[in-house]
Amino acid sequence: MSNNDERLSKVNANDRRVKRTKKLLRDSLFALLQEKSINEITVTELTEVADINRATFYFYYTDIFDMLNQIQNEAYELFEDVLQGAEDCADTPEAFVKYVENILTFCKQNTAIARFVITREYTNNKVLTKIKKLLAKNVPVAKEQYTHEDPRRFILNFALNALTGTVVDWMDDGMTIPPSIMAEFIAEMYINGSLFAKNKFSTYTKVDE
Repeated sequence: MSNNDERLSKVNANDRRVKRTKKLLRDSLFALLQEKSINEITVTELTEVADINRATFYFYYTDIFDMLNQIQNEAYELFEDVLQGAEDCADTPEAFVKYVENILTFCKQNTAIARFVITREYTNNKVLTKIKKLLAKNVPVAKEQYTHEDPRRFILNFALNALTGTVVDWMDDGMTIPPSIMAEFIAEMYINGSLFAKNKFSTYTKVDE
């Protein structure tokens, strides 16, 4: 093995160890958050659960809230990879079904991260808000423009909240329904519900009170 290969091997090994250590800390934090609020968790408690010394924790994070902030950023980046690059997903129902399926598959493969992002109050909705903005770029009816007085401007918000809420319920239910089937069901509700509301209010005019 050359010197370069040996150095690369060490770097990769270190990188794997870092990822393992941070994942262990993250999973331990998630476990503790099932029992108490973020304000009640101490570094000592976390490192005891993770079976990692405090010095290792402080090598990566300044405190629990710094760790939380880093996890939020990492979670957003993971979702961003899934949600971006699909600008044409609204062009056909089939493409939108595939888009939703990719989201559900990601949530099933990364349940802890997904649940952390979309179901927990300690994110302060910052990550979820950013994710919804990404979703809003790619879902049907997102590009429609309505006046402030037109109730149809709430179609997108209603649909996005329904989408994220359904994903949460699906995860809570054990994700027994395959992502492909669930995606088709969600897309059907989204598209048909949106179109129905758009058509019903297509002749909407503001009525003076």
